[in-house]
Amino acid sequence: MPVALNIGSKLDSVMSRIRQAAEQARAEMAAAAQSVKEPLPDAPDAKPPNAAVGRYLDSFEEERAKKMGLPSLAAPPPPGTDPAAQASAVPANEATQAQKEQGWNAPQTTVAQTSKKGCAEATLTYLEQSSAEEAVPLTQQEAREKVRNKADTLATSETAGVKDRVQVNLDDGATPDEMGAMLGSMGIKVTNGFDECDTDALSGALKNGQMALALVDSSTLLNTTLAEGEKGPENGELHWLTIDGVNPGKTKSTDDDLYRVRDPVNGAYWVKASDLKKSIAQAQEKHDSGGVMTVKKDGSAKTTEQREALARTNLEHTEPLGKGNGGASRRLSVSESS
Repeated sequence: MPVALNIGSKLDSVMSRIRQAAEQARAEMAAAAQSVKEPLPDAPDAKPPNAAVGRYLDSFEEERAKKMGLPSLAAPPPPGTDPAAQASAVPANEATQAQKEQGWNAPQTTVAQTSKKGCAEATLTYLEQSSAEEAVPLTQQEAREKVRNKADTLATSETAGVKDRVQVNLDDGATPDEMGAMLGSMGIKVTNGFDECDTDALSGALKNGQMALALVDSSTLLNTTLAEGEKGPENGELHWLTIDGVNPGKTKSTDDDLYRVRDPVNGAYWVKASDLKKSIAQAQEKHDSGGVMTVKKDGSAKTTEQREALARTNLEHTEPLGKGNGGASRRLSVSESS
């Protein structure tokens, strides 16, 4: 009997250790899954240096991809330049000073989406951080909570005068109308909306201290940065991103300008005006929606009532972008976003 008890005790001990090991493994996997959902470092400097290192997990993928390198999302430096010259070759953002004068305090890190359809929420979170007037800058989590609370308020308020015109629900992405209403609730005014990329209007707005939101075809935009053979599907999905920078081209035409985008999947990178135009045109052709809206802080909208009124006014400028929902996409490599 003592021998049997001893064997039983040892079996219990072994089973206990197995259960503990399994629980620890599950906890480590959960922690790893959560860690890759944190905001991505901005492109391109933080990308893995080679294919063997692996790549960042897309927020839409169930498992970490293996042995696939992220492409560079910035124009390559001229041949023969050294690292120091490469750093100095980064385009100068001619919107930064004017934006500061208009009250923007944009963070250095792009907000990454944390769900398959979270590009709209991430874009609004970045703008909430940028426009906040708190003495201590908002963290991404604080800004995200504010955005969610405002979305809930707009969805349920009987006095905002928005619910009968647009149903705000960021869980399934966002239409241009939803974005316009949300921006108003944040004290941000939509100054103009286009179903194309009007480079004169866009560059002018940025240089005057405004920011912009773009609704693009995700695959088309990223494919412009990839070499032949690396490109993803020709057609992606509607995807929201912020434009916060402009760098003039070599001619007087704004068609040569470069724009810095804040992409909730791929971080911050510069794109050519022609490529931005192409991604918006593709969005309109394939999804019947797409375009650019320029925005500025409205210092006069302080009270809840004033911001609700601004939300209604913003809807007058969102119609050109269509009714498509920016959200829901799976990337191939790093091409498609949400």
